Amino acid sequence: MTSKDNGKQTAPVITPLHLLQTLTRTLNEHLAEACREAEKDARKAMEKLTRQHTKLQEKLAEAEDKLVEKQHTGADRKAIEKSEQKIASLKQGLNELQEARNAADTYTRQLQSDVRQTLRIAKGLERIESQSDLAIEKRNNPKPQDKPASRPRKPRNRKPAASKSTSENEKPRAETDGNV
Repeated sequence: MTSKDNGKQTAPVITPLHLLQTLTRTLNEHLAEACREAEKDARKAMEKLTRQHTKLQEKLAEAEDKLVEKQHTGADRKAIEKSEQKIASLKQGLNELQEARNAADTYTRQLQSDVRQTLRIAKGLERIESQSDLAIEKRNNPKPQDKPASRPRKPRNRKPAASKSTSENEKPRAETDGNV
């Protein structure tokens, strides 16, 4: 619907159908992008927790090795107790980290389920967009009418009116005196 006026091109007139079409398209795009980003962020968080877990396990293994070494070399009791406290602290950190990983895993599974459900529901928006596309197309390119504008109506099945002694279609009979 653009027109040229004095060599200038004007923008198309925005109608409610165009607005509906644009809204549904952008809503679908933003929704799909938000779902992808949420899943991506959840995966990154899970990977980070996994890396932290691995590093903590390595630190724990080193601390346990040092403790065994100190016990075999006959180090003083303070050094052994300090190593044992460090190991206990690392084990507590591992337990907390494992809980965080479990929570993140549960969140990720729920997020994936929510994304599937959201995108399934959003298919309704795609149908609205396609319906608005069709409506705009029909409006912009109407078909020539080969048929009459209105179809003949089918008669309704009505109950016949109560019969009168003289119907409207019948004319009253002239009385004759028998001479014909």
